[in-house]
Formats: sequence, structure tokens, C-alpha cells
Amino acid sequence: MTKPLHVNEPVPRYGQIPPDADADLKGSLTAIRRAALRARLVAQQTGTDLIVVREDQVVRVSPQQKTTP
Repeated sequence: MTKPLHVNEPVPRYGQIPPDADADLKGSLTAIRRAALRARLVAQQTGTDLIVVREDQVVRVSPQQKTTP
């Protein structure tokens, strides 16, 4: 299995969880980030583009493309 490129996606507005949130909610954001990393890895392995939302726009991104915040 290949390692995914290190990618720094901008944190979306909904990416902030209040400190008083319950443990399930806090864990859900970690799970979503882990799933996104896995999706990028699968896209690299299969040579397919990722579909992401940036600045309220749906865009197609090559998995090899490095992104910055």
C-alpha cells in the first residue's frame, strides 16, 4: 500500500467543535478526517480524481495535487 501525500486542506467552517460537545461528536470529526485521508489514498491507487468542496464550490482535484490552506 502506498502512503498518501501530506495534504493540508483548509478547515471548513463546520470543522470547529465546541469544547463542551460530547465525546461522540468530538470523535466524529476525527472519523471524517480519517475517511477523507483514506479516500485520497484510494484515489491515488486508482488514478481517479477527488471531488471536494472549496469556498462553497464543488471542484475536481487530482490526488497527486498538493493543496495548501
